[in-house]
Parts: sequence; structure tokens; C-alpha cells
Amino acid sequence: MQAPTARMAPDGSMSGGLTALGDLHRHFTISAQPLPWLEVTARNSVYPGYYGLSEPGLDLKLRLRRENEHGPAIVVGGRDVTGSGLDLPGKGRFAGEYIALSRRWWDLDLTLGMGWGTLGEAGQLRNPLRFLGGRFRRDRDPSAWPTTRGPKAWFSGERVALFGGAEWHTPVDGLSLKLESSGDRFRAQRQDEPGFDPGSRYNLGLSWRPTSWADLGAAYEQGRRLMLRLSVRFDPAVDADRPDHPPPAIGPRPSAGSALSADAIALVARSRGLPVRSARIEGEMVTLWLDPAGSGRMPLAREVGDAARLLADLAPPQVERLRVVTGVAGLDTASVTLLRRDLERAAGHRGSSEEIWRTTQLASAAEPPPDWRPHLDLSTRLVATFDLAELGTTLAQRTHTDVMLRAEPLRGLVLGGGLRINAPSDLELLDTNALPAAQPVRSDLPRYTDRPIALEHAYAAWLARPMDGLTTRLSAGHLEEMYGGIGAEALVQPLSARWAIGLDVNQVWKRRPDGLFAIDRGDARGTGHASLYWESPGADTTTALRLGRYLGGDWGGTVEVMRRFDGGIGLTAHATWTEGPDGAQSRFGGRMDWGVALVVPIAASGWLPVGGTVETAVRTLGRDAGQRLQQPLPLYDLRVPGSVGRLTGTWSRLLN
Repeated sequence: MQAPTARMAPDGSMSGGLTALGDLHRHFTISAQPLPWLEVTARNSVYPGYYGLSEPGLDLKLRLRRENEHGPAIVVGGRDVTGSGLDLPGKGRFAGEYIALSRRWWDLDLTLGMGWGTLGEAGQLRNPLRFLGGRFRRDRDPSAWPTTRGPKAWFSGERVALFGGAEWHTPVDGLSLKLESSGDRFRAQRQDEPGFDPGSRYNLGLSWRPTSWADLGAAYEQGRRLMLRLSVRFDPAVDADRPDHPPPAIGPRPSAGSALSADAIALVARSRGLPVRSARIEGEMVTLWLDPAGSGRMPLAREVGDAARLLADLAPPQVERLRVVTGVAGLDTASVTLLRRDLERAAGHRGSSEEIWRTTQLASAAEPPPDWRPHLDLSTRLVATFDLAELGTTLAQRTHTDVMLRAEPLRGLVLGGGLRINAPSDLELLDTNALPAAQPVRSDLPRYTDRPIALEHAYAAWLARPMDGLTTRLSAGHLEEMYGGIGAEALVQPLSARWAIGLDVNQVWKRRPDGLFAIDRGDARGTGHASLYWESPGADTTTALRLGRYLGGDWGGTVEVMRRFDGGIGLTAHATWTEGPDGAQSRFGGRMDWGVALVVPIAASGWLPVGGTVETAVRTLGRDAGQRLQQPLPLYDLRVPGSVGRLTGTWSRLLN
């Protein structure tokens, strides 16, 4: 209801909801769990009496301790933690920090916490941080802007409050009963309306989850107001579409006269859905070049395992070593060699993936394939983007569909083009339109979205691997919707390293929305970043730190977290902070840019003959500060699907 708890959403999930509290507030929220211990919520609230403006905010929750038999779950969190945007009288009325503990006994879940700011307005206790002096001893008055919000106000104020509650999970499946005591006393509302009565601190409500993806709630709060809530959630552990076809069977070795040729083996592999580029048989070695980026919906080790099992079943009898080379567009990423007899034993239930690992050999790459099969890929991308960070509108949205064609006529050469079909949007309500920038970076986004069909990108790129551990890219053309030009990138990542270092530099010009290929030659921009990547074991989580120059000429840094789940699902979150010079600073958005995106692959079907992805994102739209070039072929993203990290991290899935 109103009090936070120490409970977290399922890892990798993303949800959106609407909460209405009587005649007071309407909260629009989109939440994501980019890390098991981090929850991010974008929120925009509407309420009367505040100059007709809404109240956006970014909320964070960090888990300090998991619940176990020795103690409760513990979290620390805050609402409107960034304090970005314009400071206006009354802004920050939802800002507050808290520490919460939750413990469950059978069907009863108890929470106790301490709140600062809005969550501490009941003020039963003195601030335990008052020994630090200064702002920790002063009254945190919502009308005393700008000190009530942002990092400078965290855990400040003279008084704090206790809050808590209990949730009983009833015998009715999905139904729970909640009772809580809140620390919020609606001080800002009482300042706006002298006769405002905050009512009781106690709230009573019901929550019902009829399915795994929907949650309904109703409550009677403050002894006088009705609260209604609706939220929907996508959980990759429940809702992912996982291929469930059985692995290829391994039969007796074919005789020398009936064994298939390399070309025939490659053809059979393609007919079974494996993204094979080429095959070669040489002595006792058979090699298959695999492009795992072509699917992405299956764990890499399972895809390699299926390819190896197919080779074990079809290769000539003298072949004893099975090699699978992963890579994309000519960039060989890893070469894994398995012994044929190990797979044959495993097929007879006399071996396991762990035993196969002991005799497996890993290398950075193999020699080039004997031939190169040109590749042509047609795909779609459906994108719905929501902006909850605007003062002038509660929810700005943009929806579009991209139809993309990518060709690889030669090894290392990539040609890409895409058409963007724009659906109606309300981007004219963006705050940045109120005070147009002299030289906009992205605040003129509405000019690019009012065309029903536009050319999103058209580029050529050359990918190369000059030496082991080093990959490079050269690109030219219309690289994204708003900018075209030339760019270069280099990425260093040793074979089994969990780290990588990248550098990209670009010279681009602003594309003119009124022409198909026209650019504004007077609007040239140099941009580039140095990036450091760190992978978790298995490479299912990557944290990237980027430092450099953004499109507006501002310097700063970006922290980005990229998660990968079964079924090819990806969840990314980023936050950017720049120096924000006047020429590039977003007047309403400040110097910060942030966003969260969930990407779900979709396969070709009867209603959608071309596969692709569906992306749902919440991010700031139309900002000028902290804007990076949206490269169509970032090297790290190309390498990860076939990397050694992904292979070793999913090795337990080799045989099933």
C-alpha cells in the first residue's frame, strides 16, 4: 500500500501499474529488477493544487541482506532519489528514504522500518544521524526547496518515523490481507490546503494475484479514502518462450561409403534450425562454423551441444574430434573441440557434461572456413517507450515498428537498412518543447516521429580481427534515426577474460527529418567513449562503465547493467551523468539521463511471418544532455552471444 517492504520482485522482471488514492494521487509506475539486489522504479504522480504539473521521480531499493533462518531481509531505499529536473515550490513532496526489515513465518509476512522525508513525517523519533550535524538536524520542510530532494537531502531532517505492517496470505490462492501503519502525514498537502485532514496512519487492504502476470489491490486508507491498484508483470523465469525440441540423437557411426560430405552435413544442420555458416572435414577433425547470434533463444552450450551431437551422428567413421566455431559476420569468437567418443558415451547414459568438459579444448579461433555462405536476414522490432520523467505530462509514449534487413555478402562486411513505421505518439507534450534549445541534440524528437514511415538506418560496416583478443569495426552511413556519419571501434578481450576494454570514436552530422538521406552539414558533432566491461561468471550479467564525450559536447559517464536470461530475453538499465553545459543541458531534465529496457525475442509464426524482438522501455525522451550515439553494431553485443563466457556459463546445458 503506502509503506515499503524488504521484498523484491523476481530477478529480471519488469512491471507497470496504476494506483489511485481517493481524490489525492494517481501514481503511474514502471519497475524493473535489473539485478537480484536492485529494484528501480520510474514514477510520475498527479495530484490537485500543484500548478497543473505532475511529480516525476526515480525510486531505488537495494537489498542488504537476504532473509534466512537466522534473520530477516533488510533493504535500504529511497523515493525521488535523483532530484533531477527543475526545482519548484513543493517539488519533492514524495521524496524520502527508508530502511526496512521483512520476515515471514508460515503465511504471515511482517515488516518494520524507519523513514526519512515524506516517510518520516510522523516524527516519533529524532534522526539517528543527527550527530553528523547540519542538514541532519534541520527540519526537512517540503516548501523549503530545493533541499528536500536529491542526494543532498538523503536521510536528512530533524525527525524520523517508524512504519510497519503485516500481510496474511489467506487459504485462497493468490489472495492476501494487509494491515499497515504509515509514516506519511501529507505535510505538503496540508501546506497547500490549510484545511486538509490527513486522517489515520493505519491502512487496511486486499491484494489478489489471479495469474502470474497480474495483481489487483484495494484498500481503505487513512480511515477516509479508497485506494485501487492494478499492475502487470513480465517474469522471464515464468513467461520466457524456451525451445523444447529434443537434442539430436546419436546412432552408430556411418560406414565410410554412406557418410555425408561436409556440405551435406551443413545442409542437414540448417534444416534442423542450427545457424550454420560452413563445415569442413579434414582427417580425423570435422569443423562446423556456427553463428549463435542468429537465434539467441537457446543457451550457447546447448546450441554447441546440438551441433556436436549432429556431427557425432553424421561424420565419417574416422573422425574423432568435433570442433564447433562460434562467431558472427566473420568474427570468430571461440573454438571448442570435443571428443566424439565422449558424446557417444553420454548418449548411452555413460557420461555427463562435466566429464565431457575434462577433455574439451578451447581456443580463440580456427582457420577461416573453406567457403563463406552469404547471409541475408529480415527481422522486425516492435518498441513501446514510456517517459515518466516529465513535469508537464504524466505519461509520454512512443511506439514504432522497425523492419530491418541485414546482409553479409562477404566475410566481415555487413550492410544494414531499416524502415521505421511510427504509430501516433504524444511527444509534443515533452517538457523540452517549452524552452527549445538553440542547437538541439534530441529535444527535437517530435520532428522525427510525425512521419508515418522513415528510413531508420542505412549503413555499411567492416568487421575484422587483426589479432587474438582484438576486434575492430569501421562504420559509415545513417547510423541511427537522428544522426549519420562515420565511426570506428576497437574491443580488447582475451579468450577467457571476464573483462573487456573498448574505445569508439565517431564524427556525425544531424540528419534532416524532411529528407530521406539529407544531413545538416552545419551541425557536425564529434563523440566517443572509452568503455570497461566486467562479466559475471557465465556472462549472464555485464556491467559497463563508459566515460567520454556525448552528442551535445558534454563530458560525463554512463553506468550500464546488461542481463541475459533463458529464451534470449534481455534486461538493461543505464544511468548517465554529465557536466551538462548550457548548449547541451536538458532544461527540464537536468544533467541526468536514465532508462530501463526489456527485450523479448519473438519467433516467426502464422500471424507474424518474420521473427524479431519486442522491446518495452521506460526512459527519458527528448533530452539533450548525456545522449550517446545508438550504434547499430556495437562490438561487445556482437561478441557476447558466442563468447567463451557464455559457453562456460551454460555448460551444464550441453546435453539438454
